Amino acid sequence: MDSLMAALVAALLIRATDPTATYVAHFADRSGKSGAVLAGALVAILIAHAIAAMAGFFLAPHLTPNPKRLFVAFALLAAASGGIWPGKPIEPGEARRPFWTVAVRLIAGGWSGRTEFVTLALAMSGTAALAGIGGFIGSAVVLGFAALGGDLIWRTLPHRAISLVVGGLLAVAGFWLAFSALRLI
Repeated sequence: MDSLMAALVAALLIRATDPTATYVAHFADRSGKSGAVLAGALVAILIAHAIAAMAGFFLAPHLTPNPKRLFVAFALLAAASGGIWPGKPIEPGEARRPFWTVAVRLIAGGWSGRTEFVTLALAMSGTAALAGIGGFIGSAVVLGFAALGGDLIWRTLPHRAISLVVGGLLAVAGFWLAFSALRLI
């Protein structure tokens, strides 16, 4: 159960600072088909988090507890850096076939996504299936809000302030786990 809640909270925080949510909100407004955009986003994050959970399941037996904790710390620090130094926004492209456009774009971006990396790390250090489910639920909530709320609502949020606070929280958690894994605290 710890893996589920940790992955869910991490996905909520990280995905809120991720350019994918802005992309989904903008593309939903541009295409006028929020349902198709949301369905494409859900399929994409389901695939990405399932792959991350399976990879964590297969990598977990090869590591002892301290390297697993250090891997989670590294994933949190990588996620923090993305929150503190925001990435380049994703260009929405054409609004034809919104389901496939969003699904393919998010699957391709999922291989380097911060949320999926944290899901992988939590799957290695806990129950892999629960980490994958938690990562999917947390991502689905944020992307669902972005798709259904649209660009107007999503852009009114103070993204820079949210990114800095979330990045700071993730950095503190990452450093604490790293020091704990290295037996410095």
